[in-house]
Amino acid sequence: MGRALKIQKNSVGSGTTVTGTVTAYNQNILTDAGFPNFGSLTNPAYNTPVQTLDTTQFLGVVGGSPATSTASATFPEIAAVVNISLADSTSTTAGAGRIIRQKGSHKFLVAYTAAATADESFIVGQAYQVSTVGTTDWAAVGAGTGVIAGDIFTATAVGAGTGEAYPVGVCVLSNTATPAAGFMSIAYSVGDSSAVYASYITNKWVRDWNGMTYGTYANSNLGVNIQSGENQYVANFFTDEGNVTVSGGEMVGSTSTDNATIQLAQIASVTS
Repeated sequence: MGRALKIQKNSVGSGTTVTGTVTAYNQNILTDAGFPNFGSLTNPAYNTPVQTLDTTQFLGVVGGSPATSTASATFPEIAAVVNISLADSTSTTAGAGRIIRQKGSHKFLVAYTAAATADESFIVGQAYQVSTVGTTDWAAVGAGTGVIAGDIFTATAVGAGTGEAYPVGVCVLSNTATPAAGFMSIAYSVGDSSAVYASYITNKWVRDWNGMTYGTYANSNLGVNIQSGENQYVANFFTDEGNVTVSGGEMVGSTSTDNATIQLAQIASVTS
């Protein structure tokens, strides 16, 4: 799998902010929010032949759970469509989801964010992520004490308060806008293309499904990653236009002399 996908988090009470002459301590701050933007780099190399990224933008993508991060136009997060297999042998419908963490090269722990589940509708044995604490007795439903939004737990009973939670499960990538139970999809575009779907994604790279298969591909199995001709692109949230220089490639002026550039792909994102 290589290095796990970076996940944006909100570090509670660990930061200091300064507004004018006022210093505020113990502030919540974003961690792993995104990659260094071009404005913070020394003599950055923008994409070519047309520069479509500005100084506030960056190459690379991150995941992030809505309860523990703060997606924004400045720091977007990967948007996924997920269909989680539930503990009662049913499933969610294919709907909006967010990546909580990476479990394998094409396998992720995700939250189904299209709709939160009220505590009285919890499924015993199902994993959830707290979205609204409310008046729920969280210890009585299996979440323990001192619960805050973002906590993940397995329900042991239904509740009777106003709290809500997102269903959580493991899904693997599929090549469709409407994934079946146990699967998910991440859309992207290249050069104004219609939406296509990732067979593999990291912080920096995304691959398509051209010639891509997985041995024993199932929700319960990581699968053998069989690469046989898929196209690879540099991932970002902001543009699908132009190319970037590959490290080690040889350039003469703006001309590639040794396969030195690779095309950008714009990954579907959420900003709130």
